[in-house]
Amino acid sequence: MKKETYLNTGKSIHIFNEIELFLNLIITHHIDPKDKSFFLEYILNTSVISFGAKIKILINLDIFNKEQIKKIRKLSNNRNVFAHTNRDSHYVDELIQDPTTNSVEIKIKDIILETNSEGKLNKTSYKDFIENNIKLQNEIIDFISEYIIINKINTHYNHIENLKLLK
Repeated sequence: MKKETYLNTGKSIHIFNEIELFLNLIITHHIDPKDKSFFLEYILNTSVISFGAKIKILINLDIFNKEQIKKIRKLSNNRNVFAHTNRDSHYVDELIQDPTTNSVEIKIKDIILETNSEGKLNKTSYKDFIENNIKLQNEIIDFISEYIIINKINTHYNHIENLKLLK
């Protein structure tokens, strides 16, 4: 279980970072700063500007529709779940008592905690969370790739094919 968790966490955070890189390239393309390398490396650096602020820039540049922005925000939330929440396979889902044998069966559920849109913590099936996250990543990769190709955005040495290969 630990190895699977490490792999899922690492891959998910890596894909998120790659998606953020391509969003940075899209923003840079639209703002068209004089020194693109400086803009990418220093202004859009994650240590300088948060991912939430980048989403606000994308909204104000009217680059993606509301549904696409909602998916990008959800992916950011999922990234935080992976980075800050541990998988818990010790959550007792149900106790089944059998009076005839005087025994109790404990049903364990493999869960992860995530927040809903109101900020409330929900216990989510780890398997469902992983499957939904992969589906979400693929949807975002598809519309980002399409946008970059249609708008002929120079992705420098970062080829859009690399993003597609992560699917």
